[in-house]
Amino acid sequence: MATYRVAEVCPNGHVSTSSADTSPELREKFCSSCGEPTMMQCPSCQAAIRGDYYVEGVFSLSEYTPPAHCHNCGSAFPWTARKVESAVELVEVGGGLTDSELVQLRTDLTELTKDSPKTQVSSLRFKTAMAKVGSTVAQGVRDIVVDVLSEAAKKAIWGG
Repeated sequence: MATYRVAEVCPNGHVSTSSADTSPELREKFCSSCGEPTMMQCPSCQAAIRGDYYVEGVFSLSEYTPPAHCHNCGSAFPWTARKVESAVELVEVGGGLTDSELVQLRTDLTELTKDSPKTQVSSLRFKTAMAKVGSTVAQGVRDIVVDVLSEAAKKAIWGG
């Protein structure tokens, strides 16, 4: 039988365990990386956060990455929203974009966390914005958001 385990994650996206339901000894009330309280449920609908996909008798070495959105209600998890906001803030501090371009960047980054028909156009606008802000800021933005972007967005922006 195959099932999703329950993950425990802090609002910054640090994973304390991807199998909190079967390994309670790995749980942390507060994140050991940042001190934020951890959660095992979507703040919007209280559905369990999907952890490892477990198949009895099958051993997996894949690295767990927490999902960007809730499978039950579609809401962005706190770490997704925080990473988008932090990336936009970094661009604000780094300068180079107008207020309207910053608004568009926020919209595009939010769209890039989803796999949707808008991925291609949003990725093109994102790449254009990153060219304007320079390589240092662009690399910082990449480091912040890479874990929450959809696979299609990553391919469209950085290839591979």
